[in-house]
Amino acid sequence: MEVAVSHIRKEPSREQQIEEIHTPGIRDIEALADFLSVPESGTMKATVFFRKDNEVPVVVFIRGDLQVNEVKLKKILGTEIYPLNEYEGVDLCFGFIGAYNLNARGVQVVYDKSLEGEKNLVCGANKPDYHLKGVSVPRDLEISEFVDVANVREGDACAECGSPLKVSRGIEVGHIFQLGTKYTESMNMQYMDEDGKLRTPTMGCYGIGVGRLLACLIEDNHDEYGPVWPKSVAPWLVHICMLNDTREAIRELGFRLYNDLGQRWDVIMDDRGAAAGVQFADADLIGAPVRIIISKRNVANGQVEIVTRDKGIKKLVPIEEVKRQVGEILDQ
Repeated sequence: MEVAVSHIRKEPSREQQIEEIHTPGIRDIEALADFLSVPESGTMKATVFFRKDNEVPVVVFIRGDLQVNEVKLKKILGTEIYPLNEYEGVDLCFGFIGAYNLNARGVQVVYDKSLEGEKNLVCGANKPDYHLKGVSVPRDLEISEFVDVANVREGDACAECGSPLKVSRGIEVGHIFQLGTKYTESMNMQYMDEDGKLRTPTMGCYGIGVGRLLACLIEDNHDEYGPVWPKSVAPWLVHICMLNDTREAIRELGFRLYNDLGQRWDVIMDDRGAAAGVQFADADLIGAPVRIIISKRNVANGQVEIVTRDKGIKKLVPIEEVKRQVGEILDQ
């Protein structure tokens, strides 16, 4: 969204005379479009920001059905920005700011490309409770430059091929920072090229975010109870739950399996004495691929229960078969 560009569809319209309309209490685009029975795309809205570097207000005019992308705007302005509201002492008629007859003294004005060539727009009249109809960008406004500061939308036409854009959520795993010569110049770093001339190196920073990579894995491998870790990255491969662990037979078996299986795999054991429901819920959150449940009834029958985290396997296994059965599951 920070770099995507779309071809914004514009409906043909005829120029109209500017007309001032009384719009009492109407301060947002949705209410304005409803009040005047016009589409939001037939309006122009103003969003106000504050530059961090010189503390100058910035008014961004954009078509009413679009949203300003603050990262795009920040790149264009070359400084950090913060949204402004009417309570911060700025001499603008908030809620009714318009590009026509705007007193732009002490204010920087930015026009989004969505307004280029638009005719017959509704915008603020720069006085409370009034808007203007019939504003034509080519006729009524003197704009030297249009810039792209709008968020693209699902279904907008690609600026290159015209196909509909699809918007989907993702996680940024790889990082590329183009540092240029900012640091090499400050450190007076130079090298000699093949022609014997001194040059300043261009730097780049590249890497993979390990924390974000884990988030990607969970997003692709989870259910409503928590992560279902792939075996290759699971923090533990086997999770032992001891139910009623005050009983000596259960504790003895639990520690014996923990030590035995731990010689081959990463094993975690729940010896807190917590209730079964608590242990199972926490085991789901931890997400180990294989769970071994040791209970009073099953131990009395010489068995334990093996359950996989994806719920695909659930079976009773003789105690002497546990290691072999776990190995077969993890080798699949």
